[in-house]
Amino acid sequence: MYKIFNILSVLIRQFCLPNPYIMYFESSVYADIFNIIIGGTILHMLSFFLTSSIYEKGRHPSWIGSLLYCINYIINTILISFLCYNFNKFNLNYIILISFIINLIIWIVITRLKRRVYSII
Repeated sequence: MYKIFNILSVLIRQFCLPNPYIMYFESSVYADIFNIIIGGTILHMLSFFLTSSIYEKGRHPSWIGSLLYCINYIINTILISFLCYNFNKFNLNYIILISFIINLIIWIVITRLKRRVYSII
């Protein structure tokens, strides 16, 4: 089951999602290079960070982690795209910092909700 979700996740991330950094480069080639080297790493870290607030290895099946990672990657791509298109006068560093702060707030909220739910159960 994990392999199916992993393959679907890779296909979605590689072929269905837009490059959120395209607004900051004159050529799509430079935007793609930035996305591969730096932007993809940033998206990976943000997505992994959010996934860690919900998924616990060993407690949940691995396919759930793969699915949650894909969902968080999509959310972060949409978030960065939204910030880049609507606040394109900001420096790219500020966009990345704002998206990190938003992810941190979401992580805190999810972690607190998770503790409350587990304390009820």
